[in-house]
Amino acid sequence: MSAVPESESENAVSSVVPAKSGAIEIREGDWKAYRQCIARAREDKSILDRYGTIAEYKRACALAYLGKRAQLHGGVCSTRHPHIMTQQLINDLETTNRHVRYSRYPWLRALMTLLGEIEQIQDQISSTNVITLVPASK
Repeated sequence: MSAVPESESENAVSSVVPAKSGAIEIREGDWKAYRQCIARAREDKSILDRYGTIAEYKRACALAYLGKRAQLHGGVCSTRHPHIMTQQLINDLETTNRHVRYSRYPWLRALMTLLGEIEQIQDQISSTNVITLVPASK
């Protein structure tokens, strides 16, 4: 006896089977169906005939999974949970993103500081050493 109801398991199986047109049908967010679709490449040799390589088939599965998500949810924007983009929210996002970015790439903070210093030096040099090529008007 399975812990998954028969109707759900039937849907999972049907969401893995390629459509008659050759397109792969995976329900939105159905990770299990995506994994079954990938595992199917080892069993079904006709996939190589249709897609050429296993990598191309896996790419088609991934695009089907992601494409359904984008079509149903509109990419990254959620219609079910709208966000009002206030200045405070944007500032919080910026701070959070910067913290995550610097924790992932510790060398990036030093690079950004160095680039900022170089830019300041270039601004100082360019403002003092400007030679006009246009004659002064009388």
